[in-house]
Amino acid sequence: MELRWLASFVVVAEELHFARAADRLHLAPSALSAQIRALEGHLGVRLIDRGRRSRPALTQAGRLFLAEAERTLAQVSRAEAVGRRAGRGELGHAEIAYVASAASSGVVTGILASCSAPGSQLTVGVRELETPAQLEALVAGDVDIGFLRWRPAYPPGVTAIPLLTEEVVLAVPEGGAAAARETVPAAGLREARFVAPYFDEEYGCRHQILQVGEHGGFTPEIAPPVRDFIAALTLVGGGHGVALVPASLGRVRIPGVAFRSLADLELTTRLVGAYRRGETSPAVRGVIRRLRDQAADHTASVS
Repeated sequence: MELRWLASFVVVAEELHFARAADRLHLAPSALSAQIRALEGHLGVRLIDRGRRSRPALTQAGRLFLAEAERTLAQVSRAEAVGRRAGRGELGHAEIAYVASAASSGVVTGILASCSAPGSQLTVGVRELETPAQLEALVAGDVDIGFLRWRPAYPPGVTAIPLLTEEVVLAVPEGGAAAARETVPAAGLREARFVAPYFDEEYGCRHQILQVGEHGGFTPEIAPPVRDFIAALTLVGGGHGVALVPASLGRVRIPGVAFRSLADLELTTRLVGAYRRGETSPAVRGVIRRLRDQAADHTASVS
C-alpha cells in the first residue's frame, strides 16, 4: 500500500467530489480514480460509493478506514519532521566535558543555553575533566565536545577553536602583603610559593609561573601540583601559597582568597572548544555549529 493512495483517499473523503479532489492533488481525475481503485483492490473492499446520480459517499468501511488513514498520515508527517530536525542537529544527545575554570567564564553555560533554546531539543551530558583527560576522552569517543585550555598541539583527529581570551591574575591570601597592593609586581613574588594544576605538560600553568620568575629575576618555588584551579584556590585561601588563574575565576567566591593583577607582566589564557574532525553525529554537529558561532562572536569582539 502506497502513502500517496492514502493521501488521495483522504482528500476525496474531504471533498466527496473527484474533480475538486483532483484539482487539490494536481492530478487528472482519471489518475485519481485509478489510485482509489488501486487502494480498494489492495484492501479488497470498496471505500467510496460512486453513485451515478449522486455525489460520491464513503461506505461504512471507508468511514472506518478514513480515521486510520488520517492517523497514519499524521504519524508519517511527525516522523518526517523528527528526521529533518535530527538531521539539522536540533534533536539528539551530546556529551560535553569542561575544565572547572571554564564553568565560571560563562562560555559553557552559554552553549548549554543555546542547546535548550526554543526549537531545539538537544540533550547534553556534562562532566568536569582536566584538559589532558578531555583530550584522551575525545580521541576515545567518550566525550563529543571539550571546553579546555589552549595547547600548542592536539591529538590527531582533534581540532580546537578559540572561544575566549582572558587575563591571568594572581590569587593571594586575604590579609597578606600582596593583597594590600592594587597590583603586584613580579619581583614582589620572590618569596611566594606557587600552587598550580600541572599535568606533566610542556605548556601550562607551570610555564607561566616560570615566566613570572624570569621577569622578576628569581626562580619560583612551585608546590606539588593539584588537580585543578579550584583546588589551587582552596590552598591559597588557607594561606598555603599564591596561584596564577584565569580572571573569570574571580567570580568563584572562596573564603580567604583575593585577586590582584600583575603590575608589570601581561599574561593571558585561552579557552577553546575541541571536537573530532569529521564528526558524523548530527546532534554533535549542531553543538559544533554553536561553538563556531560563539567563536565568530569572540573574534568580532576583539577585532
